[in-house]
Amino acid sequence: MRSTEFGPEPNPASPQPPQTNQGSLVKQRVLAASIAVVSTVSLASCGSTNEDEEGMPDQMVWSTYGTGTSTYADVAAVADAVTSAGGPNIRVITSDTAVGRVTPVRDGQAHMARTGDEFIFAFEGDHDFATGEWGPQDVRVVWGPIAPHGMLVRDDSGIESFEDLEGSDFPRITANPSVNNKLEAFLAYGGLTWDDVNVVEVDYSEQPNALETGELDVLFHQIYGPDLYELENSFDVRWLSMDDDSEERVDAVTDVAPGVEIGEFGGGPGQEDGETARSLVYPLPFMTYADTDETLVYETVEAINDTYEDYRDDTANTEQWSLENSDTEPKTVPFHPGLVRYLEENDAWDEEKEARNNELIERGEKLRDGWDEFVAEADTEGGNVEEEWTAWKEANVPEE
Repeated sequence: MRSTEFGPEPNPASPQPPQTNQGSLVKQRVLAASIAVVSTVSLASCGSTNEDEEGMPDQMVWSTYGTGTSTYADVAAVADAVTSAGGPNIRVITSDTAVGRVTPVRDGQAHMARTGDEFIFAFEGDHDFATGEWGPQDVRVVWGPIAPHGMLVRDDSGIESFEDLEGSDFPRITANPSVNNKLEAFLAYGGLTWDDVNVVEVDYSEQPNALETGELDVLFHQIYGPDLYELENSFDVRWLSMDDDSEERVDAVTDVAPGVEIGEFGGGPGQEDGETARSLVYPLPFMTYADTDETLVYETVEAINDTYEDYRDDTANTEQWSLENSDTEPKTVPFHPGLVRYLEENDAWDEEKEARNNELIERGEKLRDGWDEFVAEADTEGGNVEEEWTAWKEANVPEE
């Protein structure tokens, strides 16, 4: 498990603001980007867009997490940079739920979505996608920036370690199996399960307010969320740190959430200059469907990389959007041909990655073919479709 470092680094040519002003600075940049992005275009659907001679659409729609999250902040900053550089006008739409972020892409209302693990769940037909309406989807990865996520507590909470979470008011995020999987992994790191905490059902974006009012003792968030900088202005906060990297601890985490790593971050809310902590790191990729135009995807990836210097310092996490820092190896969901083309041209693709990508494409075909047979006999109204589908996959299309 590699050690990944996150957070703003001082630049002698461009002095950084004091730590206490970082939240305000990030918020101002994000607000400006958000206004620019949202005001560029109002689309009824992606089908109304036109493509120029190079195949890039004049207008695009990207779907992601709600405003106030660092995921949204990153997307808004990148979209603004791409538009400002002469690219398409980009509208960012949001949802607090996994299905809510993917649905616009499926229905042609958005070109792509930056998601949590729902890109995996959609591909596999798991969790909220194990329904008669969904099932396995023919989705592909477009770009894979990584980001740190952690558990934040009040500094005076008395919660010093993950073991101390026992008996706490602990969030379970509404309609967000990706986040709940990570929450379960954090509990496992402390030797705990859902049965050891007082579960509080809450929307992702409602967590900061719930921590402030005492409804929650701890929240889960991407580290650099603008809402969290506002929160630290109300009271002192602190990140729980995964400092014990013993094999037992790491295995407990990855057994629950195989796609995560443990990395180091700094410059987050509640952290002093030079202070770091360790927590979960994993990709939050852009995804789309396999039949999305290859040139559209290729030129989107190209634009994200060509404008990197324009947005890299806009948020604490946009530095991770470069080719060098992003995930370039297909692990759970195939890469789109447009992304593969870009990686090939930039010496970031090889035969091993190609072989894995083809394996995943083949797996997806088997899953979708199998779903048609499975759902014809399954009780999609009253039965436990998710449990039955998982058992079917284990018997017929086991993971390699």
